[in-house]
Amino acid sequence: MRTWLPVLLLLAPAGWLAAQPPARPVTPPGKDAPIVISPRRPAETDPPGFIVIRPGGRVPSVAQAPALVTPAVAQKDDGPKAAPAPVGGGFDYWFAAAVEGERIGFLQWTAKDVEMNGRKLRHGTKHQQFTVDRFGQVVTQFAEESTVETPEGEVLVTTARQGLGKDQMLVITGVADGRTLKVKGEGAAAGATESIPWPAGVVGVAGEMKIFANKKLAPGATFDYLTFFAQGNRVLKVTVTYEGTEEAVLWQGTPARRLSRFTSRMEPLGALKLPAATTWADPDSGEPFRVEFDFPGLGGRVTFLRTTEGAAKAPIMRPLQLFNAQAIRLDRAIPGVHEKTTVAYKVTATRDDEPATLFPADGRQEVKNLDAKAKTFELHVSAARGPAKDAAAQLKEKTPGPEFLGSSFFINWDNDLVKGHAARAVAGLPATAGAWDKARAVEKWVNQNMKSAEFSQSMATADNVAKNLSGDCTEYAMLAAAMCRAQGVPSRTVLGLVYTDDPSGRPFLAYHMWLEVYAEGQWLPLDPMFAAALRFAGVGPGHVKIADHSWHEERSFAPLFPVLRVLTAKPTFEVLRVAP
Repeated sequence: MRTWLPVLLLLAPAGWLAAQPPARPVTPPGKDAPIVISPRRPAETDPPGFIVIRPGGRVPSVAQAPALVTPAVAQKDDGPKAAPAPVGGGFDYWFAAAVEGERIGFLQWTAKDVEMNGRKLRHGTKHQQFTVDRFGQVVTQFAEESTVETPEGEVLVTTARQGLGKDQMLVITGVADGRTLKVKGEGAAAGATESIPWPAGVVGVAGEMKIFANKKLAPGATFDYLTFFAQGNRVLKVTVTYEGTEEAVLWQGTPARRLSRFTSRMEPLGALKLPAATTWADPDSGEPFRVEFDFPGLGGRVTFLRTTEGAAKAPIMRPLQLFNAQAIRLDRAIPGVHEKTTVAYKVTATRDDEPATLFPADGRQEVKNLDAKAKTFELHVSAARGPAKDAAAQLKEKTPGPEFLGSSFFINWDNDLVKGHAARAVAGLPATAGAWDKARAVEKWVNQNMKSAEFSQSMATADNVAKNLSGDCTEYAMLAAAMCRAQGVPSRTVLGLVYTDDPSGRPFLAYHMWLEVYAEGQWLPLDPMFAAALRFAGVGPGHVKIADHSWHEERSFAPLFPVLRVLTAKPTFEVLRVAP
């Protein structure tokens, strides 16, 4: 099976908050009633005129499967349970999820035969839920994907859901139309549309459970299949290698059993290579029992193990601490780093094929002394304190395009809330105030008016942040970028690392988001979350940039992939030199 991992969970500045779906518009009934996939919505709330698909009663798991989990994901249970075989083409399987032996949540994988307008179809759903500790705040995060398929496996509809912020959910539905998938947003993404290539043979959620079935392969043989990667809104190829059979113990206190072992590798997303996944499946039915992959961004080896619903949903006693799993430890502290002029770091990234491209070179960062064999380089990061006055020392950058001023899905400024906040932020400025002065006023207003730094939200849109005025660095940056655009100042968000201390005082680089504005011919950084703590404008060498983005016409999380690549590479940083 492919790697089961929601992108946002891998980023320290992002978490998925379970939220209720927004109310759907009511349309009159008719033969062409739209399909709604709503696995957890009460039936009595179904709007008229919609065909609503949801899993029905639970279909039992595989025959005679013990209900105990391995020590790596052990929870108290009431012993093995016999279960009848699946009925028809349906199933309802539960997997306990763990990282390095500590449970973090579960995956429910279901499929049900349904009938719509006299047509027999199959509806498959994967619902993944993790509980993690984000800077001392325990957050339950989820991701869900589902498909409507024909009995032969042709995907007709695909849907992905995830929470963004308080009372805000992103729902993207794609309907296959020949060799095109017509993607439409619902809820927070209402009105968004896009078309992407849709080749024949894309495997859906229900069909993927049977991907290993009836495969007569010799050890070392491979086969490919296509899957829809919703976070990137594109179809990717997965290459599967059959490794042979082996004896393995799945559940504590049960004998070893013969299992087929497969390794699945998803094609790269640009420079991002997702980790290979190893699956142990029943040799006869091909149904998976255990999936594992190494992922440094979550702290090590991730395991999904088939078990009972009760064992999979047992309370998480020790939530995974994302800061410990994701922050990069420094070898020594840099007192007053944000007020320094330059820091030279030695970076080692042995897991990445092109480590020197992990961090961009711009007016504030420079990659030097690359050792391609050892996969090390120096990263020189300088402070940026506002517009450079010496034109000879600072080359003027190309004037940004309209995408850095437009109102987009995430940076949506064309509404009364964001425009009102922006107007209040600059109200005290003279009529002659320029872009930099306006941006500084916005930075100050956001810093002073955000009610709290809380970590339950993830990539909330600017209008939602403007309403709640709470969140973490992603919410600070999105709102500030939107307010700048509302005042005619081009802006973009920046993903990167920021110097910080853990509770014991040890120095780290933690994943972070801030923004850049275009003023006086230059892209200049601002950090509304740190504004009160910094004595100077801009940012210092404690801010290490990974990527920037305008979010123009962007409704997926592709702009986050460069950070996911750095997490996967798990680089080490040493402090070489510090300039005052």
